[in-house]
Amino acid sequence: MRILDRACVIVHQHITTLYPPGASLPSTKQLALAFGLPEKHVHQGLLRLDSLGEIALHTGSLPVRLRTREPHPRDRALHGAVRDRIRTGHFVPGQALPTGLLGEEFGLLPHHVQRALRFLTSEGTLRYDEYGAYGPGHYVPAALAEAAS
Repeated sequence: MRILDRACVIVHQHITTLYPPGASLPSTKQLALAFGLPEKHVHQGLLRLDSLGEIALHTGSLPVRLRTREPHPRDRALHGAVRDRIRTGHFVPGQALPTGLLGEEFGLLPHHVQRALRFLTSEGTLRYDEYGAYGPGHYVPAALAEAAS
């Protein structure tokens, strides 16, 4: 296992074991000193946790461990827009979401869009279909669109 991958595993285990949801985390520098790892490797581990939606980085303060089923702060605008567009019929049942366009519109990187859509899928707003009509992707479920009308 590469040192970076090992560092990411160490950071993940440490944070998910020792810090309860809602807790602020130490700085990257403090974590690097505690682990005896290069700061850049610890930072990469934190970036991976941010992409998974387990922590929130770059919120203007120290990183924060997110609560279970808590949306990432940077994803909230995208969540609201997708919900509104489903409700108003902009996104119709069976339609695959245009993830690239949504990312561009909301200033999110592709892995951040995926994080946001995973959250919407877990709450039932969207469904992920590996064999969807337009290929693998996130789709508007028919039942949700019917309930909104």
